[in-house]
Amino acid sequence: MTHASGSCANNAVLQEISSHEELLAFSGGSAFLRWDIPSPLVGAAHCLGAAMALPRQTHTRRHGLLVMGPPTDVDALVGELVAARLLPDPLGSVTVERGSLPAVAHHLPVTEGNEWEWLCATQPPSQVPAEDRLEVLGDADEAPIRALLALANQRTEARPFERADQHWVGVRADDGSLLACGVREPNVAGHPHLSGITVHPRARGTGLGLAVTARLTRAAVRDAGVCTLGMYSDNDVARRLYTGLGYGEAHLWSSRRLATA
Repeated sequence: MTHASGSCANNAVLQEISSHEELLAFSGGSAFLRWDIPSPLVGAAHCLGAAMALPRQTHTRRHGLLVMGPPTDVDALVGELVAARLLPDPLGSVTVERGSLPAVAHHLPVTEGNEWEWLCATQPPSQVPAEDRLEVLGDADEAPIRALLALANQRTEARPFERADQHWVGVRADDGSLLACGVREPNVAGHPHLSGITVHPRARGTGLGLAVTARLTRAAVRDAGVCTLGMYSDNDVARRLYTGLGYGEAHLWSSRRLATA
C-alpha cells in the first residue's frame, strides 16, 4: 500500500492544494497521482496532516472523491470538509486508500462497492508466445467484442468504441469467432490505460491474455513512456500476469457508492 507521504505545512489546519505539482510534492511523487490525475486539476484538493482529498473523474467519466492518507488524518480531514461544506455536490462515490475506508464512513453514507488495484508499467515487456496470432480490431468487430465481454468479463469498464482513440486487438478462432480481446485508450489524464483484457473460457490458460496485454503495453510505453491499468483485487491470475509483464507501483483502493437522501 502506498500512503500519502507528505503533510500540510500546518498539520492541524485544513489547507488547499491548487496545482498538480503541489499534489505530487505532497504525496512524495505518487505514480497514481502523476499518471491518473489530470493537470491542471479539475478542482482544488485539500489536505490536513498526512491526508489528502480531491474531486476525481474516474476512467468511466463518473465524478467522485479520492481520499489518501492514514486513517486518523483521513477521519479529521473528511470531518473538516463536511463541516466546511467543501465536498463536491452532488457526490456519488468515494475512492479511498485501502485501510482508511472506516474513517471516511464516519462522515459519509458509504454503500456497496469493490476493492481494486492500480498499476503502471514504464518499461516495454518482452515478446511473448501467441502475439503472432493478434490482429487489430475495428468498428465492425464491436458486436463480437461486446458479446465476449458479456460472456467472460462482466465487471469490465471497457466500452467498445464509445470513447475516442481506442486501440483494440484480439485473437480469432479458426471459425472466425473472437477468443480474446483488449483495448488501450487514454485515461482522464491523457495517459494510456488498458481495460477489457478478456479471454473466452474455452481458451483460458493458452497465453492469449498475456499476448494481448504485452502487445498493448509495449505500444503504450513506446508511444507515451507509461501504461496504466486497474484490476479487481480478487483476481490473483490477472495480478500474476500483470506483474510478470513489469507492472508495479501498486496503489490499493476501496471504492464505494454513497447513499442518496
